[in-house]
Amino acid sequence: MNQADLLRDVGCVAALELPWDRLRNKRIFLTGATGFIGGYLAKALCWLDCGLSLGLEVYLLHRTHTAPAFSASCVHWISGNITGDFIPGELRPDIIIHAASPANWRSVCADPVGVVDCNILATRYLLERARRDGSTLVFFSSGEVYQREVGRIAEKAAPDLVQNGALSLYGNCKLAGELLCEEYRGKYGVDSRILRPFSVFGPGEPLSSERCFTDFIRQAMETRRIQVNGPGTQLRSFCYLSDFVSGLFHVLLDGESGAYNIGNEDNTCSILELAGQIAEIAGNADVIGPLFTNSQVDSFVPDTSKLRQLGWRPQVNLQECIRRCMNSYR
Repeated sequence: MNQADLLRDVGCVAALELPWDRLRNKRIFLTGATGFIGGYLAKALCWLDCGLSLGLEVYLLHRTHTAPAFSASCVHWISGNITGDFIPGELRPDIIIHAASPANWRSVCADPVGVVDCNILATRYLLERARRDGSTLVFFSSGEVYQREVGRIAEKAAPDLVQNGALSLYGNCKLAGELLCEEYRGKYGVDSRILRPFSVFGPGEPLSSERCFTDFIRQAMETRRIQVNGPGTQLRSFCYLSDFVSGLFHVLLDGESGAYNIGNEDNTCSILELAGQIAEIAGNADVIGPLFTNSQVDSFVPDTSKLRQLGWRPQVNLQECIRRCMNSYR
C-alpha cells in the first residue's frame, strides 16, 4: 500500500470523534505487525501518533532472524518467537493487541501448529503479562467461531466448536483463545476485549491468499475472466481495512471487556454478485459460472449493532473497496 493511500485512510480514522487523549503517552505492544491487518494497524498507529501528537511508544514483534518491516520514530521492534517469553521483562505495556495468526486457507493448511501456537499458547502468555502489568488486552478472534446461520449473526449467538472444512482448526483455536480471555477476565479481572472480524479486505493482502475477493480481482486483472467455481449464492459482507481499524479504536477507546463483531453488513452480497461488480469495475471482464447450484443457505454476515452503539459507522462501500484494492494491486 502506498503512503498516499494510507494517509487518506488514516486521515479518515483520525477525523473520527473519539477520545484520542486516552491513547496519549501509552505503550502499545502489537503482535502480527508483519501480517496483512497487523501491518496496516502498525502503520496506522504511527500516522496517528504523528498527526495527533499522541506521544505513543509502539512495540512490534518480529520473528527472530527476520528484519523489521519498516521504521518510525515511535516504533521499537522486538525480536522473538511467538511461543517464547517475547515481551522484555522491564516493558510494562498499557495496551497489548494480539493480532498474530495464520488466517487464510493457504496459510492455515501450511502451518496448523502455528495456528495453535498463536491463538492458544501466545494468548495465555499475553494474558499473564496483562494480568501482571495491568494492561488492556485486545484479542483478534474471528467470525469463524460461529456456525453459519441464516441472517445476521449477533454476539449473543453462542460460539460453538465449528466444523467447516479446512478452517475448522482456525475457528476452534480462536474460540479457545476467547475462552482464555473470559477466564482471565472472570478470575483475575483482566480487561480483555475480543474482536470478531468478518471478511476484512484491503490493500496489502497477497493476491495468492485464495479468498474470493482477491481471487476475483487477480483473475479480472490477469485473464479478464472471473471463474465462480461454487454455486455463487453464498452471502458475505465485505469490510474495508480502515473501517475495521476504526472499529478497533471504538472498542479500545469507548468499549469494555467482551466480544464485538466487526464487519460491514451494509456491503452484503452473494459471491456471484461480487464477481459481477468486480468485472464491471475492471471493465471488459467476463464472469464464468457458477458451475453448479446448491439450495443450502450459506450466510456469513455479522450483526454489528453492539459496535454501532459505540458510534461506529463504516464509511467505505463495496464499490469503493473494490476500486481501492484494484488500484493498489495495479
